[in-house]
Amino acid sequence: MEIEKEIKQIKNILKSHEKRIIELENFFLKAKRKTSFFEQSDENLIKNIVDKIKNCEESDKIETQVLDKDEQEGRILLPFYISYKYFSNQPLTTGDVEKITGELGVRIKAPNIAKKIKKSLWKYLDSASIRKKGKPTLYRLNRKGVKRFEEILNSKSVERKHEKKE
Repeated sequence: MEIEKEIKQIKNILKSHEKRIIELENFFLKAKRKTSFFEQSDENLIKNIVDKIKNCEESDKIETQVLDKDEQEGRILLPFYISYKYFSNQPLTTGDVEKITGELGVRIKAPNIAKKIKKSLWKYLDSASIRKKGKPTLYRLNRKGVKRFEEILNSKSVERKHEKKE
């Protein structure tokens, strides 16, 4: 009788451990899904960003303050800003930015985008990994980048002040 009771107790203990193990496995699976948020962007996202740039509420300002100007900073930050504002800050590569700017008629080649990011825009973007030659790096706009792009979008004099600082 006592042996049967002990066996039942052991079985109950094992069941509770199995439940805990399953809960921990599910927890780590969920955490893994969250950390893999920096995934390669797809063509639909690029098309959606281009459409949103052309049809968003700021499209007039974007055209006059960003696309009609020669400065690369605003043109490079534009796709990241639209991704931030309308597409839950989906990450983009320099190749994605090249495609988007090409669709908008102000194409900037990916190597030039990478150089500009490395030189001065790194403080406005977050990356999931360190830049490596030949491997695409995913970038997202950070809060500083949002603030900077909104300055570009809303004021002509802020651009001149910012250029003098650098």
